[in-house]
Amino acid sequence: MRTVIMLAVLICNPITMGVIGGVKWSRDYNASMKTAYEERNYARVCPEYKAASKWDRWFDQNLSYIDWCEKYLDRV
Repeated sequence: MRTVIMLAVLICNPITMGVIGGVKWSRDYNASMKTAYEERNYARVCPEYKAASKWDRWFDQNLSYIDWCEKYLDRV
């Protein structure tokens, strides 16, 4: 019973909730910044990715970093 009470106090603690909220906000913010970067740069970066062969996409170090271009190939 004491364990359940301690667990409830820990979960409902404002500091714990603040840390959890901060981590969630940070993850959401980083994801939105990544999406914004991709939206700004797909027109410049993705034509090279589209022109490359499947072999190059898999094994070329530079092209493997821009695999996010798959989402934007229909716009190029």
